[in-house]
Amino acid sequence: MFLISCKKMFVCDEKFSILENQAFVFEEKILEFGTLKNLQKKYPHAKRIQSPQNSLILPAFINTHTHLEFSANSYTLHFGDFLSWVKSVMNSRQNLSQKAKDELILNTLKKMQRTGTGTIGEISSFGSDFQACLQSDMRVIFFNEILGVNQALNSSKKDEFFKRFQKSLDFQNELFIPALSVHSAYSTNLELIEWILALAQKHGLLLSTHFLESRAENAWLRHGKGGFKKWLKTLDKNAKPFCHPKIFTELFKGQRTLFTHCVHLNEFEWLDLKYHSITHCAFSNRLLSQKTFDLKKALKSGLNVHLGTDGLSSNISLSMLDEMRTNLLIHRDFELKNFAKKLLLMATFYPAKALDLNLGSLQTGKSADFSVFEIEDCDEEQLPLQFILHAKEVKKLFIKGKECKF
Repeated sequence: MFLISCKKMFVCDEKFSILENQAFVFEEKILEFGTLKNLQKKYPHAKRIQSPQNSLILPAFINTHTHLEFSANSYTLHFGDFLSWVKSVMNSRQNLSQKAKDELILNTLKKMQRTGTGTIGEISSFGSDFQACLQSDMRVIFFNEILGVNQALNSSKKDEFFKRFQKSLDFQNELFIPALSVHSAYSTNLELIEWILALAQKHGLLLSTHFLESRAENAWLRHGKGGFKKWLKTLDKNAKPFCHPKIFTELFKGQRTLFTHCVHLNEFEWLDLKYHSITHCAFSNRLLSQKTFDLKKALKSGLNVHLGTDGLSSNISLSMLDEMRTNLLIHRDFELKNFAKKLLLMATFYPAKALDLNLGSLQTGKSADFSVFEIEDCDEEQLPLQFILHAKEVKKLFIKGKECKF
């Protein structure tokens, strides 16, 4: 049993409560809040965790969308146009994958922890990230991903995928949680999509998918036109969209799904408020999508919108603090102080709900996933904004009540 206190606390509940001079007792879960003096008296045998005098405690960040298999990318992939980027990924995928050894991925995970992230949603395209994710003390939602446009190859695709998927199920625990991913509506044929959705339903697993990320994808899925048409015709002269975007969303009816990007989605009513959420990757969208996600409209729709960094294939940082700073700069139609609070919830409380995890806020009974930062004296009204602007690395990070070692 442990006891920790702080000068300030971001509870990250729906009201974004900020507490002062608080303490709490925890094991794997948070047991009780109160003043340090009262808790020491009630729990005399609890080991006190030392924290800085000017400490801020908040829930560990949850990054719902990463691609660790591309952690070796630097100067290699092409930005500015989505199709150019996709082609550069295809050309460099094998080389980048070979460089992304376990040691590199583990170091990448440690960097994320040092910036306050305790949980990730990892999109695993090939399974080469499996061992590192399993070894890490990070909580990993491991989205086994499938894609394939050629139906003639479906049998071999299913066989290869099922081996990866079964392996992840064999090692399931509280910090390694298997899940499933359909790559996208333009890259995965309907037979494979329906097979994965049935698999998710059978095992009660989360789903993730990339959706309407680019102008090219939007033109192809809605109208069968644009750059994708020209490119896909070189692979298959009879190529045509597998389904309209609306039909694609209907395939996921009743299943908890994270729709990633949605930059070209205007019809937010297509998504189910109960089961569907949107992962917003602002930095990645700026590099690839040539359009800004309509965050204000998405939030107004009532959908759960949360933050992800995407991978280093389309970002220069996997820090959620950097991603929040990017959002502050890109979304200029929000008042800064309130937007800072919203962004912190989009990195904690909202993704926990999307992933259906008992964390993301500092409350009794929640998992003891939290970070400790050192801050300077600041007007409380300004504190969330100033924290996002200036915070770099944690002093301590706890996942399920256990302190992470960097």
